Amino acid sequence: MADVVKKRFKSKYHILIWIAVLSLAFMGMIEYGYLGAGKGFWFWKIHLGLVPYVSWLVLTYLATKPKWFIKRYNPEEMFEIHRIVGIVGVAMVCIHWYVYFLKAIKSPLGFWAGYVSVGAMLIAFIFAILYLTPWIGNMAKSISRKKAIWIHRLNLIAIIAANLHVHGFGRLSKMMPFIVVFDVLTYALVIYYIYWMFKQK
Repeated sequence: MADVVKKRFKSKYHILIWIAVLSLAFMGMIEYGYLGAGKGFWFWKIHLGLVPYVSWLVLTYLATKPKWFIKRYNPEEMFEIHRIVGIVGVAMVCIHWYVYFLKAIKSPLGFWAGYVSVGAMLIAFIFAILYLTPWIGNMAKSISRKKAIWIHRLNLIAIIAANLHVHGFGRLSKMMPFIVVFDVLTYALVIYYIYWMFKQK
């Protein structure tokens, strides 16, 4: 009997490298913008929200299982990273919300879009935990997998709301080249993801 050749995939931790590189690029653009405006350096409170946002973009794109990714990486391992990054991202967003609590109230768009984003994210996250974590048991078995996936897609609303949240702050919404890259990547992903969802039907 011929030996079965097991396919070797690339490291799942490449996803973390992609998130780190894209996060550093966005962080660099923000720091450059604030330095140019004479506002100092290292705006870590903003980065607490920025890094999870970048993670959402990367993981949402990979969730569409692009062909180039499937050929080189194991999708099951990708979902392991997805869960870990999701938990860390939610924690960072909560800290970001805490350090800025009510400080954004002067900007209605920034304030309410931020709360919509956090709310949609938490609903999607909590439901994913209930549905995907074996040790919780039968708590979510009454809901079909299809419905569970659609509820988890509230993350797409969280992404759009988070984008509007950033636009609610004058300095960030006018910061070049940050805001252009921010918007192009966000809405390119949103359009592609919606196209992918309807393509699955």
